[in-house]
Amino acid sequence: MSNNWTNSELKIVDKLKAEGKTIPEIADILSKSYDSVAHKYRHSTSKKPNISFTQPKKSKQELSSSLNSQLKDELSLIEPYKVAPQSKIDIKGDTLVIHLTDLHAGKIVKDQEGRTVYNELIFKERIDRLCEQALKLLDNNISKSVPITNVALISTGDLANGEGIYATQAYEQEIAPPRQVMSVVDVISKLIVSLLSRGLSVEFYGVRGNHGRTGKDTDVASNWDLMIYMILDFWSKAILKNPKLQIKYAETEHMVFKLRGHGIMITHIAPEQVDSPAGRVKINQWARRHCVDIIIYGHYHHAGIFDCDNVKVIRGGSTVGPDSLSDSMSKYSEPKQVVFGINEKRTTTFIYLLDLG
Repeated sequence: MSNNWTNSELKIVDKLKAEGKTIPEIADILSKSYDSVAHKYRHSTSKKPNISFTQPKKSKQELSSSLNSQLKDELSLIEPYKVAPQSKIDIKGDTLVIHLTDLHAGKIVKDQEGRTVYNELIFKERIDRLCEQALKLLDNNISKSVPITNVALISTGDLANGEGIYATQAYEQEIAPPRQVMSVVDVISKLIVSLLSRGLSVEFYGVRGNHGRTGKDTDVASNWDLMIYMILDFWSKAILKNPKLQIKYAETEHMVFKLRGHGIMITHIAPEQVDSPAGRVKINQWARRHCVDIIIYGHYHHAGIFDCDNVKVIRGGSTVGPDSLSDSMSKYSEPKQVVFGINEKRTTTFIYLLDLG
């Protein structure tokens, strides 16, 4: 590599510089060192070509059209996400949980104009809608994304409206407790048969509510919710005799059991304000005492889903809708019930609030 320059080489530098060649490119062409070419390059009389980056002015419409065209070209190169293959948990499937609470069969509610907004007919319409929607979700939505292996029906009480619970209840009663009981039994038994006919095993868990009693001063075991559970249990064992159906209930105010490896506590009444300091303390104490991951309850007629210090808390709704209880709590209680999924990995894999209004 020679650093001695001839006149012809200097002219070549001028020419290449004018063409826009860089110092490394010129050094390579002339087989000269970078420093030597750089010195001659800087002292060359030629100038770099005047490259203009300005473009003629365009209208806003032209600019917008040009931008959209460029964006479409760029987006066309983006590869969409592909569906991930099913994991072992997905293939194993989920348990579908249907929460039944505060149906208050036999209750009659009127608004301020005296119009009936809840009675036996409306109860039947809403409970039929609940069963239809749950089965529709099962057949058309849930089972298409993950297999459903079995179903858990969880009842947290006040399925029957009862009688004599408070002084004015006699004026809010449309049918007597025995008919209330049989109306609920009819609905639940039909739902169970529909689930069994799909090849699913069904487990029913129930606790008593505070309305399903014959009065405040009677034995708490004298409870219309318990009567519903006893009839279902008799029907299951003596009439249906299907090994895929199990009816379990407790005469206590709460019940603890395992579902897909998770500890579950069901009760009728729990703190309405779960996120309050007092509510959190009670939920945590229950979770530690009973070794549970999920607490499910009803009573307040407005549904809610909470995570309380890693404890899943599910508050069910009601089929009644707005009534004196919701008004006294300043809550607009839409008629809803909760449906969710559970497997070994997650306490809730999906959650639906079924609107029955």
